[in-house]
Amino acid sequence: MDDLTGITVLRAEGERLGAFARRRAPAIHEAVATSGAVLIRGAGAEGVADFQQALDGLGFRPLEYTERSTPRSEVGDGVFTSTEYPAREVIPQHCESSYAGAWPGRLAFFCATPAATGGATPITDVERVLEEMPAEVVEALEARGLRYVRNYGSGVGLDWREAFQTDSRAEVDRFCAAGGLEWEWLEDDRLRTVRRAPATVTHPRTGRRVWFNHLVLFHQSALPDGLRADLVALFGADGLPNDVLFGDGSPIPDELVAAARAVFERRARRFAWRRHDLLVIDNMRWSHGREAFTGARRVLVSMSDLITRSARPEPAYRG
Repeated sequence: MDDLTGITVLRAEGERLGAFARRRAPAIHEAVATSGAVLIRGAGAEGVADFQQALDGLGFRPLEYTERSTPRSEVGDGVFTSTEYPAREVIPQHCESSYAGAWPGRLAFFCATPAATGGATPITDVERVLEEMPAEVVEALEARGLRYVRNYGSGVGLDWREAFQTDSRAEVDRFCAAGGLEWEWLEDDRLRTVRRAPATVTHPRTGRRVWFNHLVLFHQSALPDGLRADLVALFGADGLPNDVLFGDGSPIPDELVAAARAVFERRARRFAWRRHDLLVIDNMRWSHGREAFTGARRVLVSMSDLITRSARPEPAYRG
């Protein structure tokens, strides 16, 4: 059953998606500012062009997808497929690029083709997540911080060329140096990066603390037990494609991550995608994930409003 609690729903009643987004842009911006999530339903659309017209109407300045963590294909100007993982896999809750030095303030998802079964994109209010997180979890993570360790080029996960969208090691070196990443080139054309980051941050527009990290997605416990054991045996505990540790490099206990995951499971809001749905979310207010599915699901995404750890965010909207 659909649970749209906390999500603003606007009905387009058959109006073309681009025209509706442009005409109702002030109301959509206001809704994103207040609830953080807006679902536009019932619009007429045909594909990428209609999605891009809606983005234009909303004043999106599409961002490049840099320091990538998942495979995607760019199908339009700043329009990407959602993560291209096998349909049977579940993607845990996360705020886009919260492991990185910069991230989008807003995301827009467009459902071109709904799944035959499953395939929802559950979203979770990360301000509420922080409020309900067990005190011992918050205290441990805020005191010790997080350490994201990523390995590229092992044949599992992304190669560094795909992740950084360049064939140049020098370009990667410059990106890492400018973006606050520690990095090390390893044998066999492999790259390891490390980023230290907090588990919670202050939202730049609301001034409230939010849960903003990749803990439940990057932690080893997100992997099936057999796969986790196999990867550690093959690459070592420090050689997995993605991992997250305490800031001092010590492992985060599975039980702590399970407690965090349980809060997301209680708070997640899910709905079945309908063809031509457009969902716009504040990426620092709502996390997102993906359910397993069957059928030819096609959900597109675009990112806007760059925010960095060291600078104030760009203006939210044009105009």
